[in-house]
Amino acid sequence: MGKRKHSDEQSSRHVKIVVAEKQTDVEPPYLVAFPGTKPPSDLIYTPHRREQEDKKAEQRVISGETEKVIYTGSNFGRDAIDTHCKYLVGVYSKKENTLSITNAPIMRMNRTVKALQSESNVQGSTARGMAARAALGLAFGTVKAKKQLNSDERNLVTGEQLADEMDNLHSEIGKSTANIPKKDELKKSMETALPVPKHNIEAESPEEAYDLSSIVTDEELNSINPKELLKETSLEGVKSHLAYRDSKFINDRLMAIIAASGKKDRKRVRTLMYINILMAYYVRVRASDLKDRRKVETALKNPSSIILDGLAERYTESNTRTPVMADKLLLYMFTLILSVSGYSVVIDQLGKDLLLKPIKITSLFKTLGCKIDKASTEECRELGTKSAKKAQLVVPLKFPEVRTGGGPRR
Repeated sequence: MGKRKHSDEQSSRHVKIVVAEKQTDVEPPYLVAFPGTKPPSDLIYTPHRREQEDKKAEQRVISGETEKVIYTGSNFGRDAIDTHCKYLVGVYSKKENTLSITNAPIMRMNRTVKALQSESNVQGSTARGMAARAALGLAFGTVKAKKQLNSDERNLVTGEQLADEMDNLHSEIGKSTANIPKKDELKKSMETALPVPKHNIEAESPEEAYDLSSIVTDEELNSINPKELLKETSLEGVKSHLAYRDSKFINDRLMAIIAASGKKDRKRVRTLMYINILMAYYVRVRASDLKDRRKVETALKNPSSIILDGLAERYTESNTRTPVMADKLLLYMFTLILSVSGYSVVIDQLGKDLLLKPIKITSLFKTLGCKIDKASTEECRELGTKSAKKAQLVVPLKFPEVRTGGGPRR
């Protein structure tokens, strides 16, 4: 209890306020303001004063500089802050229970960018010449010329004004660009947005590159019945079971399966028939037909409901085939075509089947990660042509460089 009594006595004592003795060799503290900027916390400032003992002896210029910026302030002249009060700084001594106070002049610190300061020396004569011409124009120029000179003067932006706003500009730019993805991130996100099937970018074999179930499910394939088609022996008979009769790529492969001896690969037949449906959906189904399910059924030779639902879900937006959806349909179709062709296919015939220009079909196969080469002599002979192009899937997958600007690709 005695200790608490002593503490109570200490707290009841009045704090003694004393005015600190002025020392000629010690500078007093200064209160400064830094409008529109924030200097480094470890920056050292130097006070400059007059030697004579008169009223001007209290005048001070404070300066400090970094590698790029000079900070200066003064308590006199045009830079002085006009206040109607005095500011004091006090230091409290707990031991003596005293508060020592001293006068603390206040000043505003201005900033000068060194680079702009050096440029101003070079541009000084030019500025003086422009000022002289402006004065002459205002005195003797036409009404239109005077109006233009006044407008130019109002809209003039000086280096000092830019320097004052530099930190604010940097801050706003930093905030605006904080969430902008880096180039690699942007490239990756754009590649992910390409309308290609689900893929494995690090696949070690072409068979592992694309997930075919993201293009057509086993349930959709199993809804196709190839039994009647496999009974046919003529090309016309085969065509009668197909939604798109004009594909030499499909017709040749189905005829080869029918002509071969032994057990038929029914999954391969179903896949070829599904590719044929995709071809009909691309070529035969017009944009105006997409909203009429009955017309779509008729154009595709009445496939199962699950197939129709899958086509609408994958390749339309609100029953509309946008350009992106059209490319997606072709890319998914070409991926299936690669899978039934050993991931190497002559593309010239496909272009004729689908009424596509060579540059379009070449671009789409490149989008899938294919290398485009010349077809072999034997492959050209089978097509009855002297030259042709062949697309071959290369792993690991490497998609074409994604452009982030510079106008449309041609």
